[in-house]
Amino acid sequence: MSDVYIVGVDIGGTFTDCVAVSGEGTMTLGKAPSTPHNFALGVLDAVRDAARHLGMADERGLLGATRLFYHACTIGDNTLITRSGARTGLIATAGFGDTILMMRGGVVAGLPESEAHHMAALTKPEPFVSKRLIAEVNERIDFEGDVLVNLDDAEAERAIRKLVDNGVESVAVSLLWSIANDRHERMIGELLRRRYPDLFVTLSSEAASFQGEYERTATTVFNAYIGPRIGSYLNDLRAILRDRGLRREPLIMQAYSGVMGVDDSVRKAVGTIESGPAAGVAACHFMGRLCGIDNIVAADMGGTTFKVGIIRDAAMERDYQPTFLRYRLLSPKIWVESIGAGGGSIAWIEDGTGLLKVGPGGAGANPGPVCYNRGGTEPTVTDASLILGYLNPEYFLGGQIALDVEAARRAVEERVAEPLGMSVTEAASAIHRIVNAQMSDLIRNATVQRGHDPRNDTMFAFGGACPVHAGRFAAELGIEQVVIPVTASVHGAVGLVSSDVVYEEGVSDRSLVPAPAGRVNASFAPILSKVRRSLEDAGFGGEDITLARSVDMRYRYQVHEINVPIPPGEAALTEEDLEAVYARFDRLYEAAYGKGSAYRAAGREIVTLRVTGSGALPKPALRPLEGGGEVSAARKGTRPVYFEEFGDFVPTVLYDVAGMRPGMVIAEPGIIETPITTVLINPGDRAVMDGIGNIRIAVGSRATLSRRRNDGTRR
Repeated sequence: MSDVYIVGVDIGGTFTDCVAVSGEGTMTLGKAPSTPHNFALGVLDAVRDAARHLGMADERGLLGATRLFYHACTIGDNTLITRSGARTGLIATAGFGDTILMMRGGVVAGLPESEAHHMAALTKPEPFVSKRLIAEVNERIDFEGDVLVNLDDAEAERAIRKLVDNGVESVAVSLLWSIANDRHERMIGELLRRRYPDLFVTLSSEAASFQGEYERTATTVFNAYIGPRIGSYLNDLRAILRDRGLRREPLIMQAYSGVMGVDDSVRKAVGTIESGPAAGVAACHFMGRLCGIDNIVAADMGGTTFKVGIIRDAAMERDYQPTFLRYRLLSPKIWVESIGAGGGSIAWIEDGTGLLKVGPGGAGANPGPVCYNRGGTEPTVTDASLILGYLNPEYFLGGQIALDVEAARRAVEERVAEPLGMSVTEAASAIHRIVNAQMSDLIRNATVQRGHDPRNDTMFAFGGACPVHAGRFAAELGIEQVVIPVTASVHGAVGLVSSDVVYEEGVSDRSLVPAPAGRVNASFAPILSKVRRSLEDAGFGGEDITLARSVDMRYRYQVHEINVPIPPGEAALTEEDLEAVYARFDRLYEAAYGKGSAYRAAGREIVTLRVTGSGALPKPALRPLEGGGEVSAARKGTRPVYFEEFGDFVPTVLYDVAGMRPGMVIAEPGIIETPITTVLINPGDRAVMDGIGNIRIAVGSRATLSRRRNDGTRR
């Protein structure tokens, strides 16, 4: 069979998703529980499920016909969260070994505001490198790259021996001002690789060539800590996929929204952290272009977490100094904020206050919600959804998992309803209202508190659980349109198959504005060359390569930096081009921090220069669906469903997505059931299927909903 499929597989906390797109644009979905003990098994299970839907006997048929295979994994995230990474050592400049332990002095980074206010109770996070695994070497390079104290080979060997004798599996090397001259780091790296080839080695000048001693060291340590685990997993997966018939190199998703080969992904392992959420936002970007929608709130609710990303003017918002586990890193990523609010989030009563809480703890993939009948005992959001009639107990995941309604009712009754003096229905509704409020608060933080008005945006709601909740928290935020993508519960996998091979490089180079054009061009030249060379080594050339430059700027004496894009290309920048960049910075600053916030009198400065290079890969061309017919043809019965407006269960029409066609409208409360998710249409909302199978919901006004609640109107 010829290579006709593009396949993407995304590992989530609860499920592993697969999407296979044929050359004709037909999309086939697969889904399987994640397998934390060996994630590769879940990958194969998801591919096998997609192959089964294509009428193939097993995954070999699909992998043998695959032209491109994309993958997003959570290995790096899980390794850091569970602190199960390699035993890592650090080599630093003498006198600066404690940088990673001291952090930035303040310890509030990465903490919610409620905790950050209690300074006396704060402690720093446990370091990923213990003090006894830090070795120092006498050397010194200044900020201009001049060598003040030469590195002695014998001293470097003593530092290495100290770490090896303490059993390190990986070594991070972060020397002062190596971003200006990496000579000493390269010397240590060569010694390590020559004497101890089995050790994983990360140099800060390769992992994070940006200014910021602590942040650069933290990024280097993170890369060294997770690199061996990432390498072991990806190399094993590559071998397993090859054995099952895949003839191409797997392409691994990066958190900045691009893919790279296995070897490059292992070398820069830190780039895979939170790459799964980035894939979901990338899918919204892709689908938004197909639908002609430029401003998007990307809302992803799976089994474990709820995540939000922002697409503004058809561009995904990025974070160039993300915080992970309270460590600030210099590893660019798509901006995504998350909380522990998913279908598997546990409902519990707080000791002392007696208040009902939901999350952040979750039931995970195993045992999962109580209704899964896999040993779970704590009531979850999914259990509440089942009790309220939102989920079909016989058609969850297309019937792959039978849900136990009575088990869910008993858990909610014993753990929530009885202690609070509520009925089971009231308790389940309360669970829903709380988790919806948590999600709307996160979106408000991601938009309003960052200077954006979400009321003019479209919400893309995806993840297996989000289409049940999206109409509610969209109404709370004043968002008038919600799009449930045709690929809602495997949306991250769609982001994979719509990605390009991307390399990002940058350099810290502080210049006061107006900066000499010659200096800016000279600073850009080597990183443009490096990125182009990486893409050419990956097999790209000619029009398949796109290079885009940008600069991080700030007002002098301030800490807030704004990334300012420069039109794509490699042409030398003129003084006029740079003047346009400076003016764009002023506009972007005021857009982020409010009109009048720009402090031009302080002067401006360029802090960092960046280059993003893309190698274009084939994109899936989704085949338009044929329209026509009455929506009644999609009806599959009714079910009692609880709605807040009525304070009771009401008979609600169920629709089978397989029977729906573009143009069909649902103008009353209803439920659309698909093999991968459930779409809840609330009173006052109106749903229509578009030309490629997305469900677009026009969210009813809050005034209309209030009137119905007061007068008891039912449809």
